[in-house]
Amino acid sequence: MLDTLGRPLESLRVSVTDRCNLRCAYCMPEEEYRWLPRADLLSYEEIARLASAFREVGVRRLRLTGGEPLLRRDLAHLVRLLEFEDLALTTNGILLAAQARELREAGLHRVTVSLDTLRPERFRELARRDSLEQVLEGIEAARREFGTLKLDTVVMRGVNEDELEELLSYARSVNAELRFIEYMDVGGATRWSHEKVLSRSEILERVGPAEPLAGRGSAPAERFQLPDGQVFGIVASTTAPFCSDCDRARLTADGRLFTCLYATRGTDLREPLRAGESQAELAGRIRAVWQARGDRGAEERALLRRRGSFVSLEELRENPHLEMHTRGG
Repeated sequence: MLDTLGRPLESLRVSVTDRCNLRCAYCMPEEEYRWLPRADLLSYEEIARLASAFREVGVRRLRLTGGEPLLRRDLAHLVRLLEFEDLALTTNGILLAAQARELREAGLHRVTVSLDTLRPERFRELARRDSLEQVLEGIEAARREFGTLKLDTVVMRGVNEDELEELLSYARSVNAELRFIEYMDVGGATRWSHEKVLSRSEILERVGPAEPLAGRGSAPAERFQLPDGQVFGIVASTTAPFCSDCDRARLTADGRLFTCLYATRGTDLREPLRAGESQAELAGRIRAVWQARGDRGAEERALLRRRGSFVSLEELRENPHLEMHTRGG
């Protein structure tokens, strides 16, 4: 099943909650947010039903996200309901130490933890919470339970670009693959500016000589290897978009399907699900949406001569589905 640009649907990101226990500057910089009504949130059984419909049309990889997914009570129960060849979780790590073993035993395959700094005072400034110690404990727990993991670092000029080598050294010490992510203008990044973006080429200059690795496929990160053998990745969505290879769909916690991180409209799957549509009918809806898909949002943004925040603060307050933390960035 291909979209209008010949891209298959193979990966699904499921946001299990729009809420988060951090307020990171690049994602949730405002003081107040409009949350999705709790009655609208999908139950775990409803998520599993929709996930099965996605699997029926070709999805092989599923990633649980948020907001912060570990805020959703008994997430391991949802993991037990999902049957995918690749089942992963992205988390900020604060609650991971207490849940890592149960998640692995429930059937979770992989974990990615967001880590933008190793300095407590900088963490406090970036996330407006004093939680770095809990994050590091979560990373240690994930290493023990899963053997290896990935770390995601959003790099912002003037904020944390002086820590790249330090973060690489830490990743090596915990058997993790680090991925540097360019600061994106999507969703709630209301204070984004191009001047704050540290590009892929600048990141490579700062970390020293690195050889590109083949076999990226549809993965968002381009991978490199340092002379000592350490592998790391760069997600260059802002300066080198990879829309032509994007095979990802996103499902919000209230059942809305988005086919691009930059999409301004989604398709409601909750209403037909709760109205009793069959698995085949739900799969048909998903198939129709994907086959009509022509999104290449990051490429279109990169072509703009004047580029600011993707949507205004007023628009975000009117429509919380535009937030990155709502659609599982």
